[in-house]
Amino acid sequence: MTDIGPQYDQDDPFKVKARLHQSRYRANVLQVGYNVYGNRLTGPDAQALLNYYDGVGVREQLKARYPDFSQKRDGDMLRSEHIPFNLFGPLVSDPALARQVIGAAFGIKCSGDIQIKFEYAPEPKEKYLDDATAFDVFVKCTGQSGEITGLGIEVKYTEQSYPIGKKESVKVRELQSPYSLVTRESGCFTADVLNKLGAEDNELAKDKLRQIWRNHLLGLAMVRNKDLSRFYSITLFPSGNHHFIEAIPDYKGHLVPAASDGVKACTYEEFIAAIDGDGKVQEWKKFLKARYIVND
Repeated sequence: MTDIGPQYDQDDPFKVKARLHQSRYRANVLQVGYNVYGNRLTGPDAQALLNYYDGVGVREQLKARYPDFSQKRDGDMLRSEHIPFNLFGPLVSDPALARQVIGAAFGIKCSGDIQIKFEYAPEPKEKYLDDATAFDVFVKCTGQSGEITGLGIEVKYTEQSYPIGKKESVKVRELQSPYSLVTRESGCFTADVLNKLGAEDNELAKDKLRQIWRNHLLGLAMVRNKDLSRFYSITLFPSGNHHFIEAIPDYKGHLVPAASDGVKACTYEEFIAAIDGDGKVQEWKKFLKARYIVND
């Protein structure tokens, strides 16, 4: 089968490549038809979980987190909602593999048990940011010095920034909102950031950096509430997504030097290269490279 199906002429340059890559994977590797656009699976094929790797616990982790079917999540090969399961599902039941990948990909050494959760936010939300912010993947482990450590991982594919919503626009302007309180109390941000909280020229509240700020703040709120002793905010994205290539260093520029290591960027290429293991692990690694790495 070679019918890649319709593409979308309003895509940005990287999304053009990524949509075409997923359309070709569906047609030539999965060898199934499409629904509307070439990157979308038909209902039966989506329900058959063809969007997910068949092995090393990936589909089991999906069904544990989301027992109900979603055409948007399970049927769109381009959207990022399914990707955390393909990238992190095999780590859930294999602590040794999880430690190896986390250490090699993110430079974070973990010991002991490792807990991995998908689409996770601590509760009750009123104790944290009092909003809908959640981590695509949350990892809780024991750090190198014995401290309880959290990794909040945001997984992107072609997504970039998003326009602000009404409730969010209020929170970023309020000096007593959880956003402002956690920012002030964390000790992570420069004086310039603290002086501009609530102001229109607060760069962290603008579209380019706001989601990175919110994800970072959720983890810092967990530290504030003593759920964690240390937190790392990690954004995982393909190297062709230039938005995050620029946005992460920009965001880190608003942190004090001691907090800079708490925010990390990692490309899909770097993450996949960090995976090492037996034959089953190598087959999963091969799948990830073929499925998500978009070559020019």
